[in-house]
Amino acid sequence: MWDHIEIVFWLLGKSDNRMEEVDIAFVEGSVSTKEEEDLAREIREKAKMVVTIGACANSGGIQALRNFMKQKEFLSVYPNPRFIESLERSVPVGEIIKVDYEIWGCPVNPSILENFINSYLHNKKPSIPDFPLCMECKIKGNICVIDAYGIPCLGPVVRAGCGAICPSFKRGCYGCFGPCKNPNIDALILWFKNMGLGEEEIKRMFENENAYSPEFKRIVEGLK
Repeated sequence: MWDHIEIVFWLLGKSDNRMEEVDIAFVEGSVSTKEEEDLAREIREKAKMVVTIGACANSGGIQALRNFMKQKEFLSVYPNPRFIESLERSVPVGEIIKVDYEIWGCPVNPSILENFINSYLHNKKPSIPDFPLCMECKIKGNICVIDAYGIPCLGPVVRAGCGAICPSFKRGCYGCFGPCKNPNIDALILWFKNMGLGEEEIKRMFENENAYSPEFKRIVEGLK
């Protein structure tokens, strides 16, 4: 596979980068500055296909948590905040440009990324998991940590892709792969409340690297 791939622009890996037309642009990171916004638009112009990879690119990442605050609140942690040049909000790439595919995860699963590239090379539609993490638990034969141990878990509303790592070690999923397709979050919140969790505890469960995804954002902003 790698014999058929040439990397022509990689800011972190090459010092002689030159932006040019490409078949696929894999984009990491949120858009937090004007320079990043301009770069995203330039990438869209020169790429036949744009694929965002990781929580930051798809939902804004940890840095998007500042979107729930006033900008002056997070700038106060810097000794010289006047030197910080950032946009009012840190946003996913899809808010700035059209994105063709999204590969979620923090970090992404390399097998899913490799499958995507192989599918493209063979002119096949890539298979990217968008079903709940609970399916991976069932495939692995894991006991449900909610039912068996009373441990809060986001597995029913989070997309698969990590291999159900946390539930495999009797820990609740904390949502690093973002919301699955059509998540029934309200039902899960009711379940949590019946377990005895308060609204602040529930809210904190969704304040993760995917908090600014539309599905999780509604919960973070709604449970005050």
